[in-house]
Amino acid sequence: MKKKRKTCLKSSQQQITSSTTTTSTNYYYLPEECWESIFIFLVKDKDNDFESLSIVSKQFLSITNRLLFSLKICYTMRPLLSCLFKRFTNLTSLNISSYGGDLNKLLIEISCFPLNLTSLNISKQRHFPADGLQAFSGKITTLTSLFCSHMVFFNNSHLFLISDIFPLLQELDLSYNNGPINIHSWKHCNGISEEGIAQMLRKCINIKCLNLTGCSRVKLFGINFVVSNSKLEMLNLTRTSVDDETLYVISKSCCGLLKLRLKGCDYITENGVKHVIKSCTQLREINLRGCSKVHGYIVSYMVFSRPSLKMILAPPCYCFSPKEMKYLSSGGCHIC
Repeated sequence: MKKKRKTCLKSSQQQITSSTTTTSTNYYYLPEECWESIFIFLVKDKDNDFESLSIVSKQFLSITNRLLFSLKICYTMRPLLSCLFKRFTNLTSLNISSYGGDLNKLLIEISCFPLNLTSLNISKQRHFPADGLQAFSGKITTLTSLFCSHMVFFNNSHLFLISDIFPLLQELDLSYNNGPINIHSWKHCNGISEEGIAQMLRKCINIKCLNLTGCSRVKLFGINFVVSNSKLEMLNLTRTSVDDETLYVISKSCCGLLKLRLKGCDYITENGVKHVIKSCTQLREINLRGCSKVHGYIVSYMVFSRPSLKMILAPPCYCFSPKEMKYLSSGGCHIC
């Protein structure tokens, strides 16, 4: 009888252990869609760094490979391009701004892979890689965002090329220099004219975001925005030579603007700002910091005249008491 009791106890212990193992196994083998959601939640504040998760198991490695949509390529990675593109099959964005070698050769090599890229960053280069981009655009026709900021030698012919080979562009960054004007930014700005920007806008009819920060020699007044483009949602004219006349033309032609950045524009006054506020009925954000000729009272005018505004970066001479600020912000517009 005692032996039978031991056998029964042993059998029940095995069943409990088996049940526990099965349960833990079932918890581990979640559907891959669930793991994807968990991984995205875990790394959302860590620039999508999946490295620590990818080394846990082959399954996790496979999942994280699919979740990587952007890749930054440096010079030492060039021999590994084939392996990288086979591993990360869902890439939509490439950043080659830190590549120290021949950008033309790199772009020609990248064009040989079956990629569905929508974003390309070629910023911080001395020369514009025209040959490489032509080869790239011949094979990869899905590009909608191009970043060409901080290029030392950049001119109208490069703008003409961009408009010819990337007609689907929705975002273009031509900015240069976040600080004082220097010899390099002068060369960059000197090569771009209103004619070049106008032609680019005429051909790239889907442009929504245009960044011309630091292009101080371009006034934009000569651009017919009506013909060129009326789909602009974000226009960054920080530290450019735009004036009230230019703002009048822009506000009449680009009524759908959501964001307008005019930081450090020394030639605009509150009159030009009023043109924008009256015409751009969907405007959500405007930056007037450093606009020395814009009077502070324009802030209250903007708040009450354009309810769609959610953020105002005010000009330097505005001054309101805490009580007045609270009242101005009561409609949901953040003023800073």
